Amino acid sequence: MTILSDAKAALARPPAQQESILARKRAQAARGELVDMPIVGKVWVELVGEASTCQIEAAVYAAMKADGLEMSALNMRSYDHCRAALTLAWAVRNPDNHDERVGTDADWRAMDPDVIVACDYVYLDVRQRLSPVALGSLTKDQLDSIRLAIEKKNPMPLLSAGVVALSLYLLSMGEPPATSPSTKSSTGESQ
Repeated sequence: MTILSDAKAALARPPAQQESILARKRAQAARGELVDMPIVGKVWVELVGEASTCQIEAAVYAAMKADGLEMSALNMRSYDHCRAALTLAWAVRNPDNHDERVGTDADWRAMDPDVIVACDYVYLDVRQRLSPVALGSLTKDQLDSIRLAIEKKNPMPLLSAGVVALSLYLLSMGEPPATSPSTKSSTGESQ
């Protein structure tokens, strides 16, 4: 080869892609943590990125269609369980090798729905803790929603609120509420 042919070859090659600032920052940011998860024990939970979220959503719709379930309010629990199972299949990793997933899509979909929900709560808790927009305090609507769920003894909104929000709620309460409201007697004294 000659100097001229070497120079021509160098010009023909595309320039090397320089890593973007965002890619470097993302690599440095906490994207997961070690947690204890029901059934599987100590695992690394990796947060799912946007591209993977879109792939998971497409897989959920395909799986539900293959199962013969249309997208409707009646089938939303099945969709939610499938979405959680496929998210967990991507996110739950070997604590010693973060590239190794704990289970396949089929493994997670074969789990009992209650186990999937329990594991999904762990994933959502990690996601909420590592989120740059995580709650530092609760909004009035969140406070009202939690208070109303407690008053009505309705666990579903409380489960949806997440551990971080419920912890912030408890910390914001000050003194624990009385177990029953005190009533005033006709003389104005509490009973």
